[in-house]
Amino acid sequence: MGLISDIGAGLSRAAYSLGISFGQPRRDAGRSDIPEMNGWNPPPGFAGSNSYGERDAILGRARDLDKNNAWINGGLDRRVESVIGGSIRLAAQPELTILNRDYDWRMKWTAKTEARFKVWGKDIERRCDARQMLTFGQITKLAYLTYIRDGEVAAEIRDDKRGISNTTNVLLFEAERISTPSDRMFEEGPLLRNGIAFSSSGAAISYYVASRHPADSAGRKTSDRWDYIPRFGKTGRAKLVHVFSPRYAEQNRGISRLAEAMVPAKMLDRVDRAEVQAALKAAILSFFIRSPGSTDDLQAALAPTGNDNELDAWVDKYLDYRTKSPVRMDAAQIVHLLPEEDVVAPDASHPNSNYPAFARFVLQKIAASLGISYPQLSQDWSGINYSSARALLNELWRSFLEDREFFTQQFCTPIYAAWLEVEVANGDITVPGGPANFYRNKTAICMAEWIGPGRGSVDPLKEANANNLDIAAGRKSTVAAILEDGRDPTDVMAEEDWYLKERAKRGMPPPNHNVKAAPTGAEDDPNENEPAPAPPAQPERRAA
Repeated sequence: MGLISDIGAGLSRAAYSLGISFGQPRRDAGRSDIPEMNGWNPPPGFAGSNSYGERDAILGRARDLDKNNAWINGGLDRRVESVIGGSIRLAAQPELTILNRDYDWRMKWTAKTEARFKVWGKDIERRCDARQMLTFGQITKLAYLTYIRDGEVAAEIRDDKRGISNTTNVLLFEAERISTPSDRMFEEGPLLRNGIAFSSSGAAISYYVASRHPADSAGRKTSDRWDYIPRFGKTGRAKLVHVFSPRYAEQNRGISRLAEAMVPAKMLDRVDRAEVQAALKAAILSFFIRSPGSTDDLQAALAPTGNDNELDAWVDKYLDYRTKSPVRMDAAQIVHLLPEEDVVAPDASHPNSNYPAFARFVLQKIAASLGISYPQLSQDWSGINYSSARALLNELWRSFLEDREFFTQQFCTPIYAAWLEVEVANGDITVPGGPANFYRNKTAICMAEWIGPGRGSVDPLKEANANNLDIAAGRKSTVAAILEDGRDPTDVMAEEDWYLKERAKRGMPPPNHNVKAAPTGAEDDPNENEPAPAPPAQPERRAA
């Protein structure tokens, strides 16, 4: 029975690969006898090697779209602005229960830690960046742009003495430099794929990074070299960060988020160019002169006669008459046509009347692929009212928060942990139990959230009133409301405390926060508190 079962399973797999089915499938999705499914038999494939041969083509096309397609370029920028913004901020969140500390200790410890990280990340000499070009917030912004455009981003966490106590710095590099060395191609298998070395359980343990980019022609003067970089150092400190969002369990490299938008983007690009060129030709060729003569008549008229002074007598008299008796009209130009000639204007059929609807349809597909809204991509906000804008914002905000959480925990938090390890080793920041306890409770100490751009508002008055009601009813905290605006609650409280003290020093009363604004569109009426005048007396009606 076992042999028969194995033979049956083998036949089933072979039949599946050839698109052949035995019997009637129980689901329409498994049928091949309907037009929609006929000839559609893609194999499942293996996620660990599915990208072989196509990843480079997709990557090149994604970068070309970013450079040459205004819609894609703008859509990527809108996504980066919404998720990361210009300056991502650390909000350290050490786990108090594990560390056996209270909330007061946490606030003091996080204030010092965040201040030191801020100074390191915004160093005026940009020493947090290996190339000394970007701040930490700008590094994160570029890394996220690379992540959504290319599908993956890689960075090496390095240590270099540059005149500051913390030697940590970050080197961003193009992820295609992670590749299998040319002399180890024969070793490609479960333990080495696409330049990544794996453990027996499938965890990435190290990377082979080419010393130059594959397209760097200047670097070819020297022989190719691959550097072996472990994922973690001896103490567990991150050495290389490789971020991509897997859609399959065994996927090991990222694919551009633009992959699904490439076909519609190029379609729209071709149609857009054709429409513009047709409209340009129609504008240049504004009018034509229709002549009653045939082609032979025109050739005879233009043929040389051997006498340059010979002209048709009628034409000579006509030109002489128009010279002596011209037609004049103020602010107008008069052009004299020959007899039976007519002016013809070509049909102005461009842009095509269906083009706006087609462009909107394609841009909606591109926006869905990028994870932004059609109005954000096209900057066409017509037809948006308050209700639809709120629904749009709610949907987008969940997507932005999810992406921010994933990317910052994969990219920013390992860098923060590497930075904090050096701070603790140098004695600049203390942790409960001393430096040795840092490694025992590393996760509890290094836990962090990252504050990005605020949610924004459609109607500030309505949303402020809704926040006040939720806070008063205990459904939301003031801290949550402040975080939605993209601010650090500690900074807000410090500013409020300073403001109240300054008002007291100047003899000013505390501000009155118990103020409710008038409804939108309402105007102040100085007589609104006065009683309304009595209606005029109606004359008494008498019976006839």
